[in-house]
Amino acid sequence: MSMRARTSRHFGVKLAGITLLFLLAFPLIVLFGVSLNPGVEQIFPPTGLSLRWYYNLANRDGFANAAVLTMILASATAVISVVIATFAGIALVRYRFFGRDAVLTLLLSPLIVPQVVVGMAFLVTLSSLGIVSSVVSLAILHVVITLPFATRVVVAALEGASRTLEEAARSLGAPPAKAFMLVTLPLVRPGIVAGGVFAFVTSFENFTASQFLVWNRTTLPVELYLFVQTENDPTGAAVSSLVVLGVILFVLAFNRVVGRHLFAPGGH
Repeated sequence: MSMRARTSRHFGVKLAGITLLFLLAFPLIVLFGVSLNPGVEQIFPPTGLSLRWYYNLANRDGFANAAVLTMILASATAVISVVIATFAGIALVRYRFFGRDAVLTLLLSPLIVPQVVVGMAFLVTLSSLGIVSSVVSLAILHVVITLPFATRVVVAALEGASRTLEEAARSLGAPPAKAFMLVTLPLVRPGIVAGGVFAFVTSFENFTASQFLVWNRTTLPVELYLFVQTENDPTGAAVSSLVVLGVILFVLAFNRVVGRHLFAPGGH
């Protein structure tokens, strides 16, 4: 390949990368701009700079309550999904039994079933059982939705972990459970943490299925949707901006505090 062709190819790659970054960042820039409008109009560029709509959140308890519920729900969902995915992964990776493929397909099926169908199925099922919408029903729904993400990552981690060291520990007299906890678990810990992060994020941002099971308390995505149905001021943009900032801070903190420690070669 000539120098000219190579230079042209590099320019094309850079241009494609810059275009992609612009397409990703521009809607967020517009969102922040709209949230800073001093007036009630949702326009971009803003006519001035004001934190009025951020302060306005103090007058709307619905967003704060929804944010608390969403954080609790996402945290509990991540923990439960990871625990179930770990036990399911051990069974699927280490044992051969009748229906193994069917079990794996069942665990991953929420990925291919539209969430509106999953939400409707839960609504009909829980209603027929006389179970009203509650945190418990929402938690069950979110575990089902997030389980495929956690299972896929944990299974991949278990498949990549060699059993040689664990078998060596057992040959030296360690009980099976202790050998797994002290040898294999640290090896697959990055996969378990990654599965937990996927489950947390998937639960946190879920709207489509959750809207079927909310009651007088809602999750943040559903609360935001209900708000924009009736209101037209930039408060919704302010809430969305805070969520984006929270996600950015979370990713930075995760990479700095957890990611480097877990994913660094030889890190513990």
